[in-house]
Amino acid sequence: MQGHNDWPVNKDWQQGQSRPEQVNLRFYMAAGATLVYLGIMLTVNLTQWNELEAALYRLQASDFSQFDPLLLIPGMLLLGLLGLPRLVREYRRWQRDRGLIMLLDPVPASPEGQLGGSLTLPTRLSDGAPIRVTLNCMRRVVTHGKNASIRDELLWQTPAATRQLPSVKGTRLEFCAELSPQQPETRYEEGKRKIWWAVHVEEPESGLDVTFPVPVSEQARKPHSDYRFTEQEKHRSLEAAREPVDSWQVSGTVDGVRVDYPAGRSAGMAWVLLLVGLVFTGVMAFMGYNIHEEFNSARISYFALMVQGVILFGFGLFGPGLLLMGLYMMLNRLTLEMNARQLITTRSILGLTRRQQIPVSEIEGLVERVTGSVGQGVDARREYAIEAWLKDGRRVRLGDGIQGQQAVEQLLQQLREITGILDRPDPSRQRQRQAQRGRGKWLWLFFKLINILVVGLVLAAFAMDFL
Repeated sequence: MQGHNDWPVNKDWQQGQSRPEQVNLRFYMAAGATLVYLGIMLTVNLTQWNELEAALYRLQASDFSQFDPLLLIPGMLLLGLLGLPRLVREYRRWQRDRGLIMLLDPVPASPEGQLGGSLTLPTRLSDGAPIRVTLNCMRRVVTHGKNASIRDELLWQTPAATRQLPSVKGTRLEFCAELSPQQPETRYEEGKRKIWWAVHVEEPESGLDVTFPVPVSEQARKPHSDYRFTEQEKHRSLEAAREPVDSWQVSGTVDGVRVDYPAGRSAGMAWVLLLVGLVFTGVMAFMGYNIHEEFNSARISYFALMVQGVILFGFGLFGPGLLLMGLYMMLNRLTLEMNARQLITTRSILGLTRRQQIPVSEIEGLVERVTGSVGQGVDARREYAIEAWLKDGRRVRLGDGIQGQQAVEQLLQQLREITGILDRPDPSRQRQRQAQRGRGKWLWLFFKLINILVVGLVLAAFAMDFL
């Protein structure tokens, strides 16, 4: 295997294969949590047995009218026993998954080429089983300090063409996926992952859900895989694995195409914003009530007023805004009408309508960007928006609330075919334009002044109360 000197030694990659990630960790965590909980509760029940026996006799003598809370302890032990079936399932899954080996070709893969492979599953899958294989590029994000964490940020994902073949041991799964030259290669820093690629395999019927790390290098000499698929096989496999699109619908018009983005397409993110906004607004209202009560008290504490006022201001700055944003994401509709001459967007919410007409000749390029994400790594579910970048520097939203990378790429392809706009401007140029215009400086100055004002008012309130 040809790789990089800064990559740690990986004997599996050297042999052209890969093993699943975190199989042992998942089982050990499930077993540890279940057994530790049962051990603690069993110890507590044994040490408190005399008191529990007396409480049980008192309950029987009172005809079950006097319940001692101490009797909840055996119930907690019984509750822990309900986790044993799940532990048994995890054990069977661990036995199956730890022996899986994925054969890869080529090793390493080239960002401008293909990656193929095969995996023998110790299960005989039914014909047409809904198995899904994706190739993922991720960035390892490590934060330090009080909120230290490690997470994998999904950069790019693509489905792989697959086929199932009968095997003596069960089912042989073969796949092949096209990589993207726009994505970075596998990279390590001081032996730790920075950028890594992985093949994710899911099969609901057998509960299979495993991730195999794979090497990707710009120095790879072999661009194509020996696991070859005909165009018909690729199309049939990708169509079977394609998830239904419910965030937009396409219909034909007299001279073009109409795309409708229904209300509620971002319901998941909208509910999160609504709940957070509701909590923040509730805290703001509670602080407002406390301030009102403080003003009506016999002796006003200016320091208490200042602290409560700061809390009210902080939560009030975001609470109502989050509520309104959640309602907007829940209720707004967007329509895009496009042809070779112009694009027309119409956004409506609660009877209010805003219409924009953009000539195709004024558009510099079309760009998709991530507007929301739930989960991390291979399990991340992303929400996208499509924007038209105009030659005068403005950006016009052509679609939002689009669920998944495949859906946004499919819609972008239709836009490019109809309008003939193939350019995708570099987002860094837009950031440079915004920096030149000074955007963000005034916002930073506003918050800096608010911070200074709050500190000054707190000190003044403290002085009036205690000096």
